[in-house]
Amino acid sequence: MALLFAAQQIVVEKVRGSQVHWVIEGALELVEWYIWAACTPLVIGLAKRFPLMGPRLARHIALHTIVSLMMAPLASVSQYFLILGLLRFVFYIKGPEVHHFLSSFGVGVLFMSFTGILTYWLVLGLYQSMHFYQVAMERQTTAAQLETQLSHAELENLKSQLHPHFLFNSLHAIGVLMQEDVDAAGRLLVSLGDLLRMALERRENEITLQSELEFVGKYLEIEQTRFHDRLKVHMDIPPDLLGVYVPSLALQPLVENAIKHGFSVDSTASRLEIAAKLHDGRVWLRVRDDGPGPAPASLLRLGVGLSNVQSRLKQLYGDQSSLELTGGDGRGCEAIITIPLRSSH
Repeated sequence: MALLFAAQQIVVEKVRGSQVHWVIEGALELVEWYIWAACTPLVIGLAKRFPLMGPRLARHIALHTIVSLMMAPLASVSQYFLILGLLRFVFYIKGPEVHHFLSSFGVGVLFMSFTGILTYWLVLGLYQSMHFYQVAMERQTTAAQLETQLSHAELENLKSQLHPHFLFNSLHAIGVLMQEDVDAAGRLLVSLGDLLRMALERRENEITLQSELEFVGKYLEIEQTRFHDRLKVHMDIPPDLLGVYVPSLALQPLVENAIKHGFSVDSTASRLEIAAKLHDGRVWLRVRDDGPGPAPASLLRLGVGLSNVQSRLKQLYGDQSSLELTGGDGRGCEAIITIPLRSSH
């Protein structure tokens, strides 16, 4: 501010054709503005104590008006005598030459008081603006944190729903197997325990495709015990996609759906395909079976597991993801998940 006002005064002197005193003008302006720099903490303290907001706004405006009318003349008197001392004892300017730089006491104090009042309200306004901005940013940050926490809670709730759904279906498979092969059912219970431990230990909402395939592989070991050699799994997974992130427990419900509606209802079904590829910068995951498929002209509906997966995709990726369930060419059914590419490499 001192440099700005000094430059303004120098320009005025040049326009008038007067002699320009660069050092003197700069020093005098520094005196004036350093006094207000010293007053600024007091102004900010009053702004914090009596903010220009809230139910007492009118009272606080009146208070700041009174304070500015008191502070500005006091600062102006200090400025006047400090400038006078600077001219006389530092620059050795005395007599009539002093009036070239400094007006008479009354005029000088009056002019500097007017500038001081404007300065007081300028400091007050700047602080209040910064305060409003800070409060707005804090509210925005808090809202974003609450939204993130809510989204995370919803995701955890949706993921936790998969555990009992998966458990009940697996126990049903074990119950069926108990009537046929008790030893196999015992081994199936041990495998189920390992699989549930893997599911419960997972805390992340996204894991690598390789980790998800390992979990699906454990689940398929259980189902292959149930269906013996009839269930043949074919995987088409490019090695460079094993490191991409996919939703945790996303493929298993698709595999479970294919086995439930394909292999469990049709003894001729034997092929289960799991594929992944990269298409237009998005990851495409597909699970397909060669079961009977949906009846012609029937409406495909998502069950509990697939509806849950669809909701979690919406929570994680919004409109950038999709889950499609379609019938095959005459036989079978396929489920396709499309998500944005997010790599761990």
